[in-house]
Amino acid sequence: MIRIALLGNSHLYSWKRAWDSLGRAFPGVELVFFAAQGRQLECCEPQGDRLVFKNEEVERWIAVTSGGRRELVPADYDVLCIAGLEFGVNAVIGLYSRCRADSHEGKEGRFQLVSDACFQDTVDDLLRGSLAITLVGRLRRITDKAIWLAPGPAPSETVLTSDQSPWGIRFATVATDATSLRAAYDEACRRLATEDLIVLEQPKATWASPIVSRDEYRRPGVTKPDFFHLNDAYGRIAIREFLSRLDPALNGHGAGSSGRFQRLADPLLDTLRSRLSQVLIRRSSKS
Repeated sequence: MIRIALLGNSHLYSWKRAWDSLGRAFPGVELVFFAAQGRQLECCEPQGDRLVFKNEEVERWIAVTSGGRRELVPADYDVLCIAGLEFGVNAVIGLYSRCRADSHEGKEGRFQLVSDACFQDTVDDLLRGSLAITLVGRLRRITDKAIWLAPGPAPSETVLTSDQSPWGIRFATVATDATSLRAAYDEACRRLATEDLIVLEQPKATWASPIVSRDEYRRPGVTKPDFFHLNDAYGRIAIREFLSRLDPALNGHGAGSSGRFQRLADPLLDTLRSRLSQVLIRRSSKS
């Protein structure tokens, strides 16, 4: 059994909804969700060998999403993953509405012009200053296990035609600076990644452009359009890619019941290929 703890905000909603049905395909995997809204997880702190939530309301949220648990004990899990919490391409979109680099084409709006190097450094600082990275640091005080980082997804493409569209994303799209912004985000992720901090990508199949998601993955809003949260169809893709990164043997087939991170199918496939090759060789020699 592989036990995975997921710590995050409302962007874990799509993962949780997806796992409620997808989990049956992975009988050897257990996902436990420690989720709260917005920046509420700021209240969590290391205490002894565990992460505790020093706010009664947040602790109640954690108990609801995790199945009754009120603290996260890293030793109980094989894998730790942090999702959302201000980490994602949205941070770069927000920066673009205030600053432009020398190489950017966009001239609309009021902004400060900076060098390309300064813009990239600022993107790096924004991601390093996210709540996600803050929680990485707190977990580091109680565990040396590798931590996976799943970004909050890009907004759905309908945001581009909405009156509520953030100026940054509209300016960037019109000015064809979206590719440059995505490159700055990718570079910042590359600089952050280490052996014990693995930064996941938003699944390629869900992108509509370098900075917006395909609208089919948009989560329906209750009273107004929700451009910034995606649905359980997105969650299924994200979970499958995450598990596949953990171990290729988990690519849609679940984990073996006798242990974790196993690749039991490989020897069997090799044997079958060998026997098939022998049969083909014998037939060829007879002909």
